[in-house]
Amino acid sequence: MSRPVEIATKQTVEFIRAYAREKGNVLEIGCGEGDVAQSLGNFGFYVTAIDSNNDAVAAARNKNVNAFTARWPDFACDMMDAIIFTRSLHHIHDLTDAITGARNRLRKSGVLLIEDFGFYQADERTSGWFAAQLRSERVAALLSASPDSFAGQILAAPKAHDAWHSNHGHDLHSIDAMNAAIAAEFDITARERVPYLYRYLIPALPETAEAADIVENFFNAEEQMIASGDIIPIGRRIIASSKNGGPGNDD
Repeated sequence: MSRPVEIATKQTVEFIRAYAREKGNVLEIGCGEGDVAQSLGNFGFYVTAIDSNNDAVAAARNKNVNAFTARWPDFACDMMDAIIFTRSLHHIHDLTDAITGARNRLRKSGVLLIEDFGFYQADERTSGWFAAQLRSERVAALLSASPDSFAGQILAAPKAHDAWHSNHGHDLHSIDAMNAAIAAEFDITARERVPYLYRYLIPALPETAEAADIVENFFNAEEQMIASGDIIPIGRRIIASSKNGGPGNDD
């Protein structure tokens, strides 16, 4: 891996490939600069990607991603084999409309995949461990966190846990609200709790192989701390299928 974002991209793509139909039609909502969509395309998926940020969409198109500037659910598209909200659902209002829109654009055999986070679930041990990792010698040497970034606020705060909760939760849907909205329209077939803290490093690090190595090591350490029960996994994944096969068809 030569760029920090590739560590996170690999995790997301492995998740999608585990549940989405091979080489199916996929809609990614919240594509950012198109790293996930590009990687899925390399695996043979037919990806349509949307984001509300013009600059991000331009960057995605430069990677030959079929990307559009749009807000969900105000985007017309063909019926899909998979619809994926990549860390975007917590932002979208109205939540019910967002989920209904996904239901109406999925084939009967399609799958809804949500990758997000449960920020309210973070306890003091989790936020404290995260702050300690940010201050570790190797990370601190490369970290260029601005004062208004999440990493910067955690580093500047006397108590990391206070900064965690003051930074999160403003006009964002909780994971409980997202679960409830999805369950109203879909059958939730699986939920996963996964590492997420490592993702906060990526915007604050340079685009170098050394920084990518730091993120990978951080991910591995976070995974081990979760397995031992020392911290709480913040990442959340939801896998769902339409109730009664949904309104779409499989033609």
